[in-house]
Amino acid sequence: MSFRRMLPFLLINVVVSAVTMLAILFWWENRDAGQAVDVGETAVTPTLTLATPNPDSPTATSEPEPEDEPLIHVVRGGDTLGSLSTFYDVPLDDITAANGINVNDFLSVGQELIIPIGGLPTATPPPTETPITNVLPSPIPTEELAAAGEVNVAITAVTGAGDLPTEAVQITNLGGSQIALLGWELSDTGGHTFTFGQITLFGDGAAIQIHTETGENGPADQYWGLETAVWEPGEQVTLHDADGNVQATFTVP
Repeated sequence: MSFRRMLPFLLINVVVSAVTMLAILFWWENRDAGQAVDVGETAVTPTLTLATPNPDSPTATSEPEPEDEPLIHVVRGGDTLGSLSTFYDVPLDDITAANGINVNDFLSVGQELIIPIGGLPTATPPPTETPITNVLPSPIPTEELAAAGEVNVAITAVTGAGDLPTEAVQITNLGGSQIALLGWELSDTGGHTFTFGQITLFGDGAAIQIHTETGENGPADQYWGLETAVWEPGEQVTLHDADGNVQATFTVP
């Protein structure tokens, strides 16, 4: 068969092959169409409607507090004590009492107020205080050996133990009379002794610090002149008067 006679058959074969291929491709692209979401069904989106607050009424600006904690209101523009009393249905006197303010006081925007819903808490009577001796606080109590009416001096602190630049012992007059410390001694268990010169503690609460390092002496500071630290934690410091009587002891914290 000549080429001219075969040409129509070849063209028909090409057209049939192309149509077949296009049909296969169309089927392949649309084979998952059954799994697609039906676009005819329109999803309903819920609409959220926000309530518009009344500008004439105060708004609670904090989440509900636990039952054992008071409600806190943060003041906004236009808030007054009267409007808060009405809004929360709480007596005006209770709001002022809970916040320590007066009814005529101005409120500031951002100010936090306690709203005592349910009434003010019942006041607990304060515990009865037992009179104590006017002694300066210290980490470990100083042993006071002076009797009433006699010399009343104490070692009230040892600071910077083991650190030469900051190490010092504080001596305090706890009585009402001045005390001359000439000849008194401050010592530790290792045999280190500092002897006082012409030093006087005037009146109740007068104190002086004895620094271990070298320095310039003054009315409230005396310098031992040592090159190494003396006091160690747990060590007992003892203060003797000029007659050798123990007047106070202190344990280094």
